[in-house]
Amino acid sequence: PPAVLGAPARELNGCVDPDEELNAGCEDRVPEPMRLGMEPELQGGPDAASPVDAALEAAGFGRFQFAVMAMCGMAWFVDSVEAGGLAYIYVTLDAEWGTTTADWGLLQSTKSMCSVVGALVFGTGADRCGRRPAFLAALMLTAFGGLASAAARGFWSMLVLRSVTNMGAGGLLPVAISLLAEHLPPSRRDSCMVVMQIFFVLGHVLAVLLAMALGSETRWRVFLVALALPTILLACCFQAVPESPTYLYQTGQVANAEEALRRIQRVNRSGAQDVSLPPPLAPSAKAGATDATGLARLFSTWALAQRTASFGLLWFLAMAASDYTNWITELGHTLGVPRHQVEGFMIACKLVGVCAFLSAAVLARGGRGPVILRGAFVAAALASAAVAVVVTARASRIWLALSVGALYFPFDVVW
Repeated sequence: PPAVLGAPARELNGCVDPDEELNAGCEDRVPEPMRLGMEPELQGGPDAASPVDAALEAAGFGRFQFAVMAMCGMAWFVDSVEAGGLAYIYVTLDAEWGTTTADWGLLQSTKSMCSVVGALVFGTGADRCGRRPAFLAALMLTAFGGLASAAARGFWSMLVLRSVTNMGAGGLLPVAISLLAEHLPPSRRDSCMVVMQIFFVLGHVLAVLLAMALGSETRWRVFLVALALPTILLACCFQAVPESPTYLYQTGQVANAEEALRRIQRVNRSGAQDVSLPPPLAPSAKAGATDATGLARLFSTWALAQRTASFGLLWFLAMAASDYTNWITELGHTLGVPRHQVEGFMIACKLVGVCAFLSAAVLARGGRGPVILRGAFVAAALASAAVAVVVTARASRIWLALSVGALYFPFDVVW
C-alpha cells in the first residue's frame, strides 16, 4: 500500500541504513501505512515540526501555493492601497474642504487605532472561527468602507468611513499572513513571506499613479472608487479562498485537515500518497503548556514575555517609519515642490522598496534573518539621523530627497 507522508525511509522499507540500497531484500517487507507525524521528534518539544508542516513539505511547492500567494498578495495590495491611498489627495481635499495638517494628523491617528482594533478583532476571530471566515469578513468591511468613502461630504464623515476601512484592512493583513504561512512548506516559508511584501509596494505605486490621473478637485471621488475596486474584485473570488489545514488540525478537525492536504497534493501533482494525521495533542499535554489563554499566553512565561516585548518593539518601530509615506505629499506641498515631482519621487522610493524586499528574500536564506534585521535597524537609525540633520539645516531639496530615499531601503528590509 502507498506509504503515508512523513514516515522515515528506513522504516518504510525495513532497512537499517537509509544510505544502503533501499530495495535490496526489502520487496517483501512493505509495512502497513504509517501515521504521519508519529516520529518522536514531531511529538516532542515546542520546536518540533508539526505533522501538518511535514505533510506540506512532502506535498511540495507548486500551483496551489502560487494560487494562495496570489490571493493573499492581493490582500497585501488592498491593505497598502486602502491604508495609504488617501494621503495622496490630502492637498486636493485641503483646497476643497479647508482642512489642515492637524486634521490629517487626527485622521491618521484614528485610522491607526482602528487598525489595531481590527487586528485584534479579526485575529481573535481567525483563531476561533477560522482563517477563511475572518479573511472574508475583514475583506468585506474594507470594501464597504473604501467604497463608501467616495460619498463623504466633509472631513468628519471621511474620518468615520476611513476608520471603518482601516479596521477592515488592519484585520485583513495579519489574517492573510497566517493564511499564507500555513499553506507554505516550512523550507519555503521565509523567502516567500518576504517576496509577498512586493504586493504592498505595488499597492502604493498604483495609488500614486491613480492620484496622478484622478487626484484633481473634480475627480477625487473617482479616485477613491478606483482604490476600492481591487478589494471588490478580491471579494468576488471568495469561493476560491481555502481554509488553513493547520487551523483545522489544531481545532480537532482532523478529517478536514487531511482532505485539505490531499487537495494540495492533487493540485501540485505531487503523487498519490495518502495522508493520515495523528490526533492533535490536548493543550495540557503539550510541552510548556500553561493555563493562560488568548493574549495572556504571550506573557505566560518569562521567555515568552521577552520575545513578545522584543517583537512588539520591532513592529512598533517599523510601523512608525511606514507612516512617513503619508506625509510626503503634505511636506512637498509645504516646501513648494510641484505635485508631479512629489509623485515621481514616491514611485522611485517604492521601486527602491522592491529592490529591498528582493534583497532581503535572497539574503535571509540559511538562517541569516536575525543578522539582516539587526543591520537594517542600524542602517535605518543612521538614515533617520541623516534626515533629521538635513531638515534641521534646511538643506536643498536634492539632499532632502536623497536622505528620505535612503531611509526607505533599510525600513523596507525590516518589513
